Amino acid sequence: MSDRELEEFLAVHPFTADLDESQRARLAKQARLAHYQPDEYLIQEGRPADAFYLIVQGLVSIELFVPGHGPRPLQTVEGGSAVGWSWMLAPSRWEFDARALERTTAVVFDAERLRALLLEDCCLGLRLVQRLLFLVTERLRAARLQLLDLYGPPRER
Repeated sequence: MSDRELEEFLAVHPFTADLDESQRARLAKQARLAHYQPDEYLIQEGRPADAFYLIVQGLVSIELFVPGHGPRPLQTVEGGSAVGWSWMLAPSRWEFDARALERTTAVVFDAERLRALLLEDCCLGLRLVQRLLFLVTERLRAARLQLLDLYGPPRER
């Protein structure tokens, strides 16, 4: 896939659509398009966080493995969402699993190259970090709701 085709995906993806054309072009040089089949993992907890994913289409379950209980979904995301923020900070290990629930297409960024680009272009770096903080907030909110559902008081009927 050409950089131009990747730029077209970035021009319509909510995470990157409002970036200027030159910023999207620089991002496209760090990316590739990938396809995942149902039950295929994009991310696995504990492994090196070496990529960042913009979901173009499909459905992805963000999950946490609970010993004795297996995987527990925290959030389900679809096309237009982003997955993975652990690559931003050392030790850069995934804190959760992300598994395709249906055929999924994603723009995948190499974390090392993306970190270098964000340091090189501080304006782009700030804009993406702001978006990543929003993503972290969404994940924490989803985890909180799951915990309330599991451990909260019984609901009255």
